[in-house]
Amino acid sequence: MFPLIAPSHHTLTVIGDDGARAEVRERILDVAEKHIRHIGHQKTNVADIADELGMSRANVYRFFPTRAAIDHGLYARFAEQALEAIRDIARSTAPARVKLVAIIETLHYRIRRHLAEERNIHALFVAAAGENWRVTRSYFEQLTADLEAVIHDGQKASELPAADPSKTAQSIITAMISFLHPVLVEQRVSDGGDIDADLDLHVRFVLRALEISKG
Repeated sequence: MFPLIAPSHHTLTVIGDDGARAEVRERILDVAEKHIRHIGHQKTNVADIADELGMSRANVYRFFPTRAAIDHGLYARFAEQALEAIRDIARSTAPARVKLVAIIETLHYRIRRHLAEERNIHALFVAAAGENWRVTRSYFEQLTADLEAVIHDGQKASELPAADPSKTAQSIITAMISFLHPVLVEQRVSDGGDIDADLDLHVRFVLRALEISKG
């Protein structure tokens, strides 16, 4: 239920605080996500989103200045869900190496699941990566920071080598990028190779690199 909103059809106007505005933004993203799942982000338009919400297009644009901004906002929401999943892993009591492997596998299999079961959502991720959206860069920056925190904790527990946590996190992402980038994952699937075996091989390579750096 919308608080502090004038309810007349096609004249929906927010008159409340930031919390009310945030709720409207989420409602817009909810409807956009439903349409994108059904027909894809390229066919989804502001008029259809506005009509379902009982808003004018002008009101939608008060919250998202462009049609592309809705896609960016939806990607950011999916990205935050992925980051929350890996933070749950990071907060566990497992050893650092186990956490790192679990994080990589979790992110990879999310991409695989979208590719297999939700092609229109996967297409949104492909567009975000291919067009280098700012929210995509922000996602990888936050992912790097979260990995860095896991590495730092592992170093404090003497589980990982005393190397620069930031550079180590960046190196792990670089080594695993073909399993974390939606376009490259799709290419691996199209090639028809044994992706799970390749993933295991790359993960073992990363773990061996950490052992070598521990000296």
